[in-house]
Amino acid sequence: MMYVRELGEGPPVLLLHPGPGLDGTVFLPGVELLARSHRVLLADLPGNGHSPDGDRNEWTLAGFARAVEAVARDLELRDWTLLGHSFGGFVALQHLVDFPDSAARIIASCTDASETPPPGEPEDPLAGLGDEDRERVAEGLAREQVASSPQQLKDAWMDQAPRLTVSEAALMRMLRDVLFRPDMARPRDWGELEALTALAFTEKPVLSIGAELDRAIDPVAARRIAITAPKGELLMLDGCGHFPFAEQPQRYWEAVESWLLRTAVGTAA
Repeated sequence: MMYVRELGEGPPVLLLHPGPGLDGTVFLPGVELLARSHRVLLADLPGNGHSPDGDRNEWTLAGFARAVEAVARDLELRDWTLLGHSFGGFVALQHLVDFPDSAARIIASCTDASETPPPGEPEDPLAGLGDEDRERVAEGLAREQVASSPQQLKDAWMDQAPRLTVSEAALMRMLRDVLFRPDMARPRDWGELEALTALAFTEKPVLSIGAELDRAIDPVAARRIAITAPKGELLMLDGCGHFPFAEQPQRYWEAVESWLLRTAVGTAA
């Protein structure tokens, strides 16, 4: 069972955090805007945050997708929405592949749907960064994989700020209450993600969110998701990096809320 924080009342929205190694607190406090009209469920993926490790052989995208489905069943969710950001988006799209009839809606936020790079993906995602920032990012990526304490893992994430955000202060606020789990950040085989076919055949509404200045996952990936899904819609946020929910929370969550209200059961033309 995954640890789940619950806010608000209304149609359920299950949120999967970025990472790995982070937890659902990254969405706070901004997601409280969504909780005005929806039941918000902030899940910590297995081995992340406050969730138990469970079977470490299940620390894969497919294993996490099964854990998400188990939570949805245990909570008896109906007409529910699955939102995954970045790594959480990989899990959400794997869930679509393996459980295509479960969630009623998918929100794929700053994520990708395939191991095959999308057309137009830049060769150098760090283009435009100075040497000092490049060195800082490289050091952060290396430290993330060998961190042996929560503080070391947090420091490694902060070192990667130039590729993750246009506002280092926003990243610091986002990570403030995270229970970092260093074991989860170790290199491992997560399994290959190939969700484009599932997206092409799904009839459920899909909101694909991209960020104009995202250096971690280029926004061309969001465009591909939106184009592939028959009922796909693209929300492109300018002026922010990989974590728009932390950098521009009001704009992000109000746009998500608006889309959810438009795609609610009984509102389709």
